[in-house]
Amino acid sequence: MKKWLVLSFLFLWILGIAGCTTTTSTPNLTEAPTLIIISDGTKTLQSGDPVMFSRTITFTGQGPANAVIRIRQGETIIGTTTTDDAGSFTWSWDSGTTEETFVFNFTAKVPDREESTPTSFTIVVDGTGPYLVSALAKADPPFESAPTITVSFNEAIVVNDMNLFTLVPGGFWTVSISGASVFTLTTIHLADDQKTVTLSGNWMSDQLIAGDLLEVIFHPASPLVVADKAGNPCTSPTFVAVPVSS
Repeated sequence: MKKWLVLSFLFLWILGIAGCTTTTSTPNLTEAPTLIIISDGTKTLQSGDPVMFSRTITFTGQGPANAVIRIRQGETIIGTTTTDDAGSFTWSWDSGTTEETFVFNFTAKVPDREESTPTSFTIVVDGTGPYLVSALAKADPPFESAPTITVSFNEAIVVNDMNLFTLVPGGFWTVSISGASVFTLTTIHLADDQKTVTLSGNWMSDQLIAGDLLEVIFHPASPLVVADKAGNPCTSPTFVAVPVSS
């Protein structure tokens, strides 16, 4: 009898706990939109890519059918569009004339569901073409090795024809020296960073002497095309001057 009473008490106690338990439901979110193709009219973009000034950027995506697509920068809604019966949507944005990094957050919303989590995409607006910013040249003993001059662009460059870019003689690079140093441009090499260029002289006849002033001039012209990743053409001519260091 006592055993039965104990079991009954435990059963009622468990029922009481179950009756006091509340269930928290997860919000019924709209499915997040997917960005399929982003283009500036000349190329397809990946998140983080640079674009030039005044470009129309077209975002093409997919989401739930007949959903409202909201586009935000931070907390500000900068645009809206809707998906069609198949879930497709298109939205365009002008890159303007301000160099800045823009982060776009796309959300979707259908009736009777909460707004989706955001899908993000980043665009860097760049209106300045590449140009030379620095140079380094060190004095070298004669007949030991080819003297070198290293110059750097302000950003990575894109070259349409590397044979033209590295052409010597009669190419697009000029080295001028004030002093007794001798430098005959022999080879040109663009590093993997796409910013650093090494100009090498003739090891048998050339010598750089500390204190002499040298100037490197790059003057790209058709058919050679040098630009940055956004498409801005290189400044022409662009030059940098530096004394030979010891």
